[in-house]
Amino acid sequence: MSEGDARHQRRLERLVEWGLGPDVLTDDDRPHAVTVVTDTVAAIVAAGAEPEVHALAAVAPTLGGSGPATVLCSGAGTSPWAAALVNGTAAVRLELDEGNAFCGNHPSAHTLPAVLATAQDVGADGLAFLAASAAAYEVAVRVGRGIRLRSAVHPFGTAMVCGAALGVARLRGLDVADATRAVRLAAALVPASTQRAANQGATVRNAVTGSCAAAGVLAVTLALTGTTDDALALPTVFGEVLGQGYDDIWLDDGLGSDRYLRSGYFKTHACSRWNHAPIEATETLLARNGFGPQDVVDVEVATYDPATRLDGRDPNTGFAGKHSIPFNVAARILLRDNGIEAYTDEVVRNPWVRSLVQKVRVVEDSAMTAAAPAVRAARVTIRLADDRVVQTTEEHPPGDADRPYPPEVIRAKHRTLLRRGLAEADAEALLHWCDELPHHRTLADLASIVGGGR
Repeated sequence: MSEGDARHQRRLERLVEWGLGPDVLTDDDRPHAVTVVTDTVAAIVAAGAEPEVHALAAVAPTLGGSGPATVLCSGAGTSPWAAALVNGTAAVRLELDEGNAFCGNHPSAHTLPAVLATAQDVGADGLAFLAASAAAYEVAVRVGRGIRLRSAVHPFGTAMVCGAALGVARLRGLDVADATRAVRLAAALVPASTQRAANQGATVRNAVTGSCAAAGVLAVTLALTGTTDDALALPTVFGEVLGQGYDDIWLDDGLGSDRYLRSGYFKTHACSRWNHAPIEATETLLARNGFGPQDVVDVEVATYDPATRLDGRDPNTGFAGKHSIPFNVAARILLRDNGIEAYTDEVVRNPWVRSLVQKVRVVEDSAMTAAAPAVRAARVTIRLADDRVVQTTEEHPPGDADRPYPPEVIRAKHRTLLRRGLAEADAEALLHWCDELPHHRTLADLASIVGGGR
């Protein structure tokens, strides 16, 4: 084994050991961890209103049999693997779940479904569940930060599976050697989607998140039953197969002091985060200059790579619109809103929207690319019919850790999402259940809350 390979082994084992240890969830972390869990649970429950998610939730017991793990979109109990699959698929459907710029992904959506299902299976209390969720999140971001994905590969799935496996391993009591093996097995099982699937509105992209969570559950089972691993799975899968290089320094750099759990973002726009800087810049120009859709001649959006991948001007479904900067800018100009209702097939087909979309072009700004992910900016320039040219740059759209939404905004978002899938009383009960997570002795009562009003 080369010195570089041996160094990689040590870094990964150090990360796993920390992830299994007592310091993954500090007292200062707890409130934010609860908010992350609530955000993910709310996104899952709300997605149950979408036809394909509703149908998948209905067949979960057929896939996994009866069991202790709750399908949040129905209240049904099934195996941890099947619950993780369905809840993970639902988590990203509305594009309102939290994310983290340092891994260019949605750590909680990919890991929490596996951790929650396993916590219910082993009878964990609320604090054990939160600690495993925090460990899974940290590992997911640290493994993911070193990847330079190929342009054809969408970020979903990929390194997040390693975090899911670590969270499950922690709850099942694996030692460092077995948990490290589970993480490597997870990397070898990693699901990956195409960027094209997202841009064209193929909801298989969401199923990749579900299969990632389920693979985290499976990887631990494989480790416990004797399946052997590839010692260099991470640098090979993430650096050669899916990526164009992999830097494993992030596995243990600042371990314990740099808390990635508290560095993520929350969303109120129901679309890819790569759209948020263009949306906010467009809103600023609208507020300052008082123009309407009929006044727009053309729009240029300069932003960073990989956000430039969302340059499509012909989304054919509302879901595809979530992954098109031109559509999101057009929707902002016409509707002044980028909530759930902006992303329907009817809005995409609106003649005014379609006309505006064709006037928007996306270009790369190399300085913005160099500044990402710490700064994920966009510059919007709009030429108007009266010969004015208006321009502004948004470097820090709201929702990031350095520009958080007020707590009441996030609370209102969670309440709105939960009421999309539950009766009002059950939505309030679930909010309270999430608030009290550190004090729960068991998570078994979750099924009665999400299934009671359906």
